[in-house]
Amino acid sequence: MKFLYSLMIVTVLVSCNKETTDKHMINGNAPGVLNGMRVYYGKVGENGKQQFIDTAVVINEEFHFDPVDEVEKPEIRFLNVDGSNGSIVYLHDNNPVEVKVNKDSVFKSSVKGSKLNDQFNTYKAIQDEYRAESKTFNQQRSNFQRSGQLEELNKVMQQWQEEEKRYVSQSKNYISENKNTLLAPIILGDLISSKLIDPIDARQEFNKFSADVQREELSIRIDDYLRKIESVGIGRKAPSFEGHNPDGKVIKLEEVIAKNKVTLIDFWASWCGPCRRENPNIVNAYQKYKDKGFGILGVSLDKPGAEEQWKQAIEKDNLTWDHISRLQYFGPIARQYNVNAIPAAFLLDENGVIVAKDLRGQQLHNKLEELLGS
Repeated sequence: MKFLYSLMIVTVLVSCNKETTDKHMINGNAPGVLNGMRVYYGKVGENGKQQFIDTAVVINEEFHFDPVDEVEKPEIRFLNVDGSNGSIVYLHDNNPVEVKVNKDSVFKSSVKGSKLNDQFNTYKAIQDEYRAESKTFNQQRSNFQRSGQLEELNKVMQQWQEEEKRYVSQSKNYISENKNTLLAPIILGDLISSKLIDPIDARQEFNKFSADVQREELSIRIDDYLRKIESVGIGRKAPSFEGHNPDGKVIKLEEVIAKNKVTLIDFWASWCGPCRRENPNIVNAYQKYKDKGFGILGVSLDKPGAEEQWKQAIEKDNLTWDHISRLQYFGPIARQYNVNAIPAAFLLDENGVIVAKDLRGQQLHNKLEELLGS
């Protein structure tokens, strides 16, 4: 549930008015866990990390938390067991729960006791199946790559693409079935963090949420995240920025756009191997199309103190176009364009509107030919 750690710090309302039948307590069964081992009860803190609230001791393979803190709205909770890696994740909604620990794989532990957690368990079972198949696929892919069995590699890659589609389809169906609960944003968040869904599709899934769920904090965070991506999507005007070139002169994006018919914003860095390997292709494209109105603005994400490395990389790779850098690594400009990894590129028309993103190799040449002619 990576998205729960990276995007969610918090409490999410499941329904407007939920009545509980009993106070929240945790009764745990821990087969094979030795007497004296501790179980830690916690939540997500304001810094996004686990914050422990209470501790119980295992006696005769059992442990108890009673009473447990009450909440106004359902919240994510964690249980960690001495000697086991990972956390047992469940949803605290003031109902008592029964926990059965799997000491060998805490992710296979069970939490029962409320309809909400039953629904959550159903989703986790789907997710666990996908993770197991993903592990098998990665092993097969690695074996075929090492042995050079390209035909088998292609076959297993195609099979995995179909499996990913099936998992995404299952997840979308579960979002539809649970659009009135916190499960909807949790599932969508996981699809986003796993990069299994594109922003346009994610927005469509978000719009399935009920009005109440869309107003909850996790949903608002997802909405903000999607809006940030959408602001630099194809068809949107590229946000303005500026920076100093290697000679110390301020260069503005608008100035580069004004003198070209097509402009490539190329996010790169001297330390980025994939960027440096792609540079010869960009050089070829620039040499072929610069006289037809193709310009480039290189935006370096080099780190503080790396000015000389940046300048040397420009010279060594023969990058004879406009360049800027704030020497702030993934700083304000990268965040403005939602760039979390490089190389990253945005192709703009003469009006500064984004017409393509992240074109590599022949794809860049094909698009330039389409826009500027051969």
